[in-house]
Amino acid sequence: MGKTSLKRFTDTLPPAEISAELRPIIESLGIAKNCRQLAEQGWTVLESANSQALNTRLRDTILALAGESGGANMLLHKDPVFAAAVLLPELLAIAEFSVGRGFLLSQVAASVRQQGSPSIGLHADHNWLPAPFPAHNMLLTACWACDDYTQENGATLIIPGSAATRRHPTDAECAELNGAIPIECSAGSIAIWDGNVWHSNYPRETTGKRVVCHITYSRLMMRPVENYRTHRTELIDTYGDNMAQLLGEADFLDSPNGADYSKLIQTFNNAKR
Repeated sequence: MGKTSLKRFTDTLPPAEISAELRPIIESLGIAKNCRQLAEQGWTVLESANSQALNTRLRDTILALAGESGGANMLLHKDPVFAAAVLLPELLAIAEFSVGRGFLLSQVAASVRQQGSPSIGLHADHNWLPAPFPAHNMLLTACWACDDYTQENGATLIIPGSAATRRHPTDAECAELNGAIPIECSAGSIAIWDGNVWHSNYPRETTGKRVVCHITYSRLMMRPVENYRTHRTELIDTYGDNMAQLLGEADFLDSPNGADYSKLIQTFNNAKR
């Protein structure tokens, strides 16, 4: 086993607590309220989290890639605008708070919904976890709303209080949608929720297109949805250490050459934060 000078943590940070290292970053970004809401309610919104120019570029790029298909996936390497989205400092800080230090990028996808697009059905994003869900969140979804999010436009639907159940909705609950509300926000905002929250979407009633970039971060022990191995070196050379972490290069897991024990303690420590 390789030697390391890092001290191994023996405690685990509680789910709603901000680490001492992360707190000044969250305070400097002005997102402490978002973290509290995410911890207490399971969802939050970063209002107008980016420039209009970036939002327009993201929307135009998604439409060009999606064509008439209604969506696209494996987007990270297809245009630099997606790296700009996943590396947004506010998102990285909220993701660390929610799914722990050393978190991974699980998915970068997009949806384009036109008038008449139906509901996708109520679910929790912890779809591949058995209930009861862990006290520590495993998966964080960030939906970058390139267009105004309203109920008529087909915004995300959530069930307030559902995060506390730590389970999947039943068939009856999926049909009834009791207490459902829309997440409504302006274009350029980011709707964020944890893996426990029951959510769906409202059918789109208006004309035009609702364009969304779906970004998912996961706790480091979760298997990502997308594998960027063939593009990893290029992406890391271009975007640096944060991208290296998102693609799993900062931990000892899933190594093509076996476990890198020089990263063992850091990986164990990240899993506790």
